[in-house]
Amino acid sequence: MRIIKILIYLFTVVAFSQSPLSNGDLKNFTRGVAIEANNLESLSGDFVQTKYIQLMEESAVSKGKLYYKAPNVLKWEYSAPYNYKILFKENQLFINDDGDKSVTSLRSNKLFEKLVSLISGSINGKLLADRENFDVSFFRQGGKVSAVIISRDPSLKQMFSEIVLIFSEDHRLHSVQLKEEEGDYTQIDFKNIKLNQKIDPAIFEN
Repeated sequence: MRIIKILIYLFTVVAFSQSPLSNGDLKNFTRGVAIEANNLESLSGDFVQTKYIQLMEESAVSKGKLYYKAPNVLKWEYSAPYNYKILFKENQLFINDDGDKSVTSLRSNKLFEKLVSLISGSINGKLLADRENFDVSFFRQGGKVSAVIISRDPSLKQMFSEIVLIFSEDHRLHSVQLKEEEGDYTQIDFKNIKLNQKIDPAIFEN
């Protein structure tokens, strides 16, 4: 259960003033995101993750670094307030909890496998094209575009009611939000993102 909570903690939704995209804007936007996704070979950067809980006055803030290598190798490296590393590769989930390591096979746990696909698809933008498993609506939100995503999978929908991907005008992911049924939510803001630059292979070691 702790691993599931950590994975859920990686994402989440806030209500903003927004308006639906016109057909023309939607076509241009989805084309732009598809081009970015197809050209993405690697990604690295910093993230700030904020957990908002209705019954608590203060939010919980975590910081760290994110690394991605196409097509499906992903690492979240928390540095504050604790050291915690999550690595997805070769159909396995590697956890390093401040030196306490564990490995989980994604093939033997379909829920974990779905969560990893969800997270990777959010990072590389390909989740927007998965209309078989998700319903997606697009909205203009200031100078950005938000994609509100609702899973059709009962197990995923039970964990969170909506995922929102917020993209900047250059079709790059700016932040991710996930809303839980009870009203709590998490937001992850990405900073200092570098695309298609060499990443030390040691980063993706177990």
